[in-house]
Amino acid sequence: MQLSARAWVLALALLGAGVASAQRPTFTWDVPRVVESVDVPDVMRADGIPVKLRSVKSAEKPEVIVQHLVKRFEAAGFFIPPDGHRTQRLAEPQLTALDTDRLISYTFILQPNPDGTTTVVLGEANLGMARKEQSAFAPVFPGGTDVMQSDMEGARTLTYSVTAEQGKVRDFYLKELRAAGFTETSPGTWHRTGEELRVAIRPGPAGRVVVIILRRTTTEEVLPPKPETGKR
Repeated sequence: MQLSARAWVLALALLGAGVASAQRPTFTWDVPRVVESVDVPDVMRADGIPVKLRSVKSAEKPEVIVQHLVKRFEAAGFFIPPDGHRTQRLAEPQLTALDTDRLISYTFILQPNPDGTTTVVLGEANLGMARKEQSAFAPVFPGGTDVMQSDMEGARTLTYSVTAEQGKVRDFYLKELRAAGFTETSPGTWHRTGEELRVAIRPGPAGRVVVIILRRTTTEEVLPPKPETGKR
């Protein structure tokens, strides 16, 4: 049975926790022929795990970058999962390796561009600094799986998938959020004093529905629009 992305990360963490070896030098990314770099200064949290992201653009081809970064992982002594145990959620080439000493996972994702360059997204997840997340900040439709919460730039997101009709999921949130004191001010946007929720319900693979909820705090109360009155 193939592990989900989150289950695989946790499995790597457990494996690394039992490995004793000499402390390795700190790993640094080395992408060949970089022509542009974009850093993401804030550290986000995904399921309580601190994640740092950056993006670079390279003039090299994706297959050359893959070979180069795999060699870098191997030279650093990282654990690379065998082919049969890698979870491929995106169409773009990607790979995750684990520093079993520090419990830091390193992921790269490649995206070819029309101009012949390659965008390389680089991620570092510090599994050793994971903290237990609080319960979900919004209701989850019964049967929802792969629940993940993230925290970045003052906003929180909750995502999950479920086997259900979109209409039934929509009705679920109409009932639950109204009962919690929220008012829907526009389709999918809910407010109550000091808080806003945006609920997106999208079709997913294999007949499932993907739910994405964004929560942010507001400085003032947002009231629903008043009904228009006829002109005299």
